[in-house]
Amino acid sequence: MPSATRWTERRRVSSTGFTLLELVMVVAIAGVLMALLLPALSSAKEKSRRSVCGQNMRQDIMALRMYSDYADNQGRLPPATDNRGAYHSIRLSDFTFTNLVFQLDGESNSLYCPNLVYYTGEMGGYDPSVGYTIGYSYLAVEALPQTPKGPDEGWTGPLKADETGEVFADANYWSTISSLPMTVAPHTAGGSIVATPLVSGAAISSLQPASVSPAPGATSTAMGAAGGNIGSLDGSVIWQPIRLLKQYPASIELDGSSGAFGNW
Repeated sequence: MPSATRWTERRRVSSTGFTLLELVMVVAIAGVLMALLLPALSSAKEKSRRSVCGQNMRQDIMALRMYSDYADNQGRLPPATDNRGAYHSIRLSDFTFTNLVFQLDGESNSLYCPNLVYYTGEMGGYDPSVGYTIGYSYLAVEALPQTPKGPDEGWTGPLKADETGEVFADANYWSTISSLPMTVAPHTAGGSIVATPLVSGAAISSLQPASVSPAPGATSTAMGAAGGNIGSLDGSVIWQPIRLLKQYPASIELDGSSGAFGNW
C-alpha cells in the first residue's frame, strides 16, 4: 500500500519558482511599459508647470493693477528699468520688485516660473548694481529701438493700467552681449533650460551638457523652447506655441543699444 505524500513534500514539488527566461521576459515587459509611460508622465508634469506659471502671471497682473490704484501712482505701472536706469525684460529695480512684493502680501514666489532654475540651483538672483532677476519678462516699457543685429519688429509696452496689451511673458530670453551671453528657455520637452558660460565649474545648462547644447546666446527656439504664457493687463493669460511668438529686442542699454532679445 503506497504511503501518503506529506503536505510539506507536495508544497515543495509545486513551488518550482520562475525560470530565468520568465524573469527576463518580465523585466523586458516592465522596461517597455516604463518607456511608454515616462514620456506621458513628463509631458503631464510640464503642462502642470505651464499652468502654474500662468496662474502666477495672473497674480502678478493683479499686483500691477493694485499698485496703479494708489493715488500717488496716477494709474501708472511700476517702472521696468533696472537700478542703473537700463532695461532688461527679466530684471526689476529694487523699487519695482519691493513694491510688487508688497502688493503680493510679502511673497515673491509668483514672480518666478516654478521650473525655471538657473545653474546655481536657484531661481532668479539679486545684484545690487542692477536689481532682481525674475522668472518672466516684464513688458511695461516704451517702444524698443529697432536693431540691425537682431529682430526688427517694432513693439510698445503698456505704461498705464487702463491700457491694453501684453505686460508679462514667459522668459524666452537670450543675450548676445559678449560679456554675458545666455539663453533662457522656460518650457522645453524636458523642462527648463538656462544656458550660460562655465562659471566656477558649473554646467553650461541646467539640463544639457555643453557638448550637446547650442552656445549661450543662441535663440530660445534653438534651445528647444516649446512656447510661453503671455499675460495681458485685462488679466488674460494665454499659452502660445513658439512658432506663433515673434522675436523682439528685450533690452535698452544706457547708450540706447540692445543686446538681448525675447519671444512674446
